[in-house]
Amino acid sequence: MRIKILLSGLVLATLASSALAANRPAGFVTICSEGKTCSVASATTVAFGRADKFTYKTLSGSFVCSEAVFGARIAGGVNECSIARATGSSSSAPAQSSSSKPASSQVSSVKSSVSSSKSSVTSSAASSVTNPPVGNYYPGCEKPEPTETVQFNQTRVVLAGEVFDGQNKRYNLNGGSQSEGQPAVFDVQDGGVIRNVIIGSLAADGIHCLGNCTLDHVWWEDIGEDAATAMGPAGTIMNITCGAAFNGSDKTFQFNGRGELHISNFYVQGAGKLARTCGDCTGNGGPRKLVINNVITRDVSTIVGINTNFGDVATIRNLTLNNSGTSKTKICQVYKGVVKGSGSSSALGVEFDTPNCDVRPNDVTLLGVSQMNTSACVGSCPIP
Repeated sequence: MRIKILLSGLVLATLASSALAANRPAGFVTICSEGKTCSVASATTVAFGRADKFTYKTLSGSFVCSEAVFGARIAGGVNECSIARATGSSSSAPAQSSSSKPASSQVSSVKSSVSSSKSSVTSSAASSVTNPPVGNYYPGCEKPEPTETVQFNQTRVVLAGEVFDGQNKRYNLNGGSQSEGQPAVFDVQDGGVIRNVIIGSLAADGIHCLGNCTLDHVWWEDIGEDAATAMGPAGTIMNITCGAAFNGSDKTFQFNGRGELHISNFYVQGAGKLARTCGDCTGNGGPRKLVINNVITRDVSTIVGINTNFGDVATIRNLTLNNSGTSKTKICQVYKGVVKGSGSSSALGVEFDTPNCDVRPNDVTLLGVSQMNTSACVGSCPIP
């Protein structure tokens, strides 16, 4: 009898714990449940999920509350779509049958979130963010206040396989201008991980990744020459996830190696480019692969620059532009790269949905006055 009572108590406790998990973020109100069609005002942040785990997306008009639109769902129950109470009016309607023609905005939302056959972009972190995209950070990746400032007198080497936890301290070295040849604040050898690090104004050349590496929860208060440089050989991946970079004048991330550069759950404010494959490196070549997913930029002129003659490929999904002005952002700008000493790299054009630029206009969300350059072309063409 005592065993039955104990088991009953355990079940009740489990149910009570589950009941405390909310199906909408604090301050949000449900507008429809999974499988139904919702309607929101222009550029509204919508949360999708349950049990205190949510994916956020900025949407306008009608859309289906579904995994297809948001790219992830929480298993074990019915997910809900919700918006902040102050957002204003919204409506919901039964999901349309497969034979009815969906609204154009619904089609755009679905197209932008369904991976193309060319590549698949996933982000496990995106399914568990708990804050809407507000302020100068990506949801769930807000820059903390530095716990202290550490002044290096030489580059800190993160050894192969080492996990360096910076404990949210600010790290400085020297310089931080656009002068070429500056040392890195951190050199990360193959398999190294840096997390919980804030790079200060003496940012030098940021972080050098010499092979496979992960930069997790890293924030740059000043981009310096470059925030980070991928230098690994073919077959390596530099993975940058959950962070932000500010106050740049040229490139944020430089790609000199031959492997892949992945950037996700990231915010960049004030820079010439989010990422650029090297235009004129010694022994330059390719191919190089860029994967951009769940990124918000503000006043960044170009998202990616790649060399089509070297076979570079950029895949971009769930990009949000939140610019302060109406200058048109170039999403995927293609170049002809050169080997150092053989002249200068030349810009060829802006492309969408080509073998090198795996991105469509509806993979990009425009907030406020933001605009993008949509003068797409196939192959070489002048930039308008």
